[in-house]
Amino acid sequence: MAALVAASLLGAVPATAPAQSGAGGPSSAEARAHAREILEERRFRGSRVPRPFAGALRWIGDRLQPVADFVDDLGEWVPGGQPVVFVILSALVLLAAAGLARGSIRRRASASVRAARARAPTREDPAALEREADRAAAAGEWETAVRLRFRAGLLRLDARELIEYRPSLTTGEVAAAVRSPTFERVGADFDAIAYGGRHAGEEDEAASRDGWERVLSEASSR
Repeated sequence: MAALVAASLLGAVPATAPAQSGAGGPSSAEARAHAREILEERRFRGSRVPRPFAGALRWIGDRLQPVADFVDDLGEWVPGGQPVVFVILSALVLLAAAGLARGSIRRRASASVRAARARAPTREDPAALEREADRAAAAGEWETAVRLRFRAGLLRLDARELIEYRPSLTTGEVAAAVRSPTFERVGADFDAIAYGGRHAGEEDEAASRDGWERVLSEASSR
């Protein structure tokens, strides 16, 4: 409103009008000067707001323009026009996000498994167990030698992915997985010695050593 008044003052008062003075009011020159002062105020000139991200936004807009053009082109031949195109694109974005989320979950799960394995005690070495069995046999500790050879044999089967070794694994479970005729005898002898209270002798240790060699050979030939 003030701008209209100021403009009216500038346009309505003739530049050549004689100056008026005294109590009759301001002269035309004074009126024009006052109007110019009003128009110089900030409310009529506006202000320049800094735009620190203008360049970045312009760059992003330029890169996204081909996508917008592509959507416009699709809307011309897809039944339903642009709304249907936007629905399809939204569904694709959601599917991609779900796939990324599943991949992230799998990666975190794998990392957790690896961390748990790293914290777990180191698995026994079957070769080291067999050396311990040899030393036990040399000392006449036949039962200890049989037990050590049996555990070493199970670990070798686990390394070949024929069984999944665990301390609670039974000979019946191993027999069902390996299906070795030799293991049935080796397992029966071990159960009789380890759980049945049968006294172990030198012949039992020799049978365990030879038996496990055949079991591993039979398992390799499957």
